[in-house]
Amino acid sequence: MNISHLEAFCLAVKSGSITKTAKELHISQPALSLQIQDLENNLQTVLLARNNKGVTPTAMGDIVYSYSTKILKLAENMRREIDRLKEDVLEDLVVGASCTVGNYALPCSIYIFKEDFEAHDISLHISSVKDVLDQLISGSISIGVIEGSISGSLKEIIKAEGLQSKRIARDELVLIGSYDEWKDINEIKKSELSKYEFILREKGCGIRETIEETFEKNDIDMDDLNIRMELNSTNAIISSVAAGNGISILPKMALRKDLRHRTLKALKIEDITFTHNIYLLYLPQSSKDKLSSKFIDFLSSPARGFC
Repeated sequence: MNISHLEAFCLAVKSGSITKTAKELHISQPALSLQIQDLENNLQTVLLARNNKGVTPTAMGDIVYSYSTKILKLAENMRREIDRLKEDVLEDLVVGASCTVGNYALPCSIYIFKEDFEAHDISLHISSVKDVLDQLISGSISIGVIEGSISGSLKEIIKAEGLQSKRIARDELVLIGSYDEWKDINEIKKSELSKYEFILREKGCGIRETIEETFEKNDIDMDDLNIRMELNSTNAIISSVAAGNGISILPKMALRKDLRHRTLKALKIEDITFTHNIYLLYLPQSSKDKLSSKFIDFLSSPARGFC
C-alpha cells in the first residue's frame, strides 16, 4: 500500500474535491484519480462516491480515512525520528568530572540521559579539577563538571579561557569518624579540632578548597590541625577512617552507604557548615552542539538524577 496514495485520499476527503486536491498536490486530476483507483483496487472496495458537488467517502471510505490519518501521523513521526538521528548520529559526547562528582553523582545522570540518546557514544573521564580544566581548554572533553570553590587562580583561568561556568547543585561536606569510636558523640567544638588526627584530601582538590575556605571564614588555621595523612582517593580515606585511623571531612554524596551501614558516624563541628558547590564548565561553542547543549540543559534541571 502506497503512503502517498493514502495521503492523496485523505486530502480528497477533507477538501471534498478532486480538482482542489490535485492542485494542492501539484499533479493532474487524471493522475490523482489513478492513485485513488489504485488504493481502491488494493482494498477491493469503493472509497469515494462522486456527485455534482464533488466527492464524499463511502462507508468503507470512512473506515479507511480513520485508519489512514493514524498511519500518516505514524509515518510523519518515523521520518522526523530518522531525520533527527541522521543529524546527530555522528555526534559523540565526552564529559570530564572531578573525582567525587564523577564517581558518585554523574554515572546515574549519564545513564538516564543515554536512554533518550542511545545512538550516541557518551563517555565519562574522571580526574582532578586541574585536569578537567586542562582537558576542557584543549578540547579533549566537551563538558566539565567540578566541585568546590571557583575562586583565585581557578577563577582567573576560567575567565581568561572564555569558559562558561554554572552552578548546578550543592552538596555538603561532613565530618566523619569510625562509627564504633564516635557513636555516642554528635558534635565537636571548634576549639577541640586540634586534638584529633585528620586524614584529608590533597591540597588543590575541590574538597580541600572547600575545607580551607570554610575554616578561614571561621578563623580556624589549617596549620593548627593535626593532619596525619593526605590522600588523593576518597575511597581510601573512607576505608582508613572506618578502620579508626583518624577523622576526615568528605562530601555527603560519597558517604551515603557507609553512614547507612554504620561503618562511619557523621559529626557536626560547632557553628560550622561546609557548603560544597558543583559547577558545570563548558566552552561557548559547546552549547551550540546539539548533544552538548541538550546535556547542559539536562544537568541544569531537576531531571539530572544524581546517584
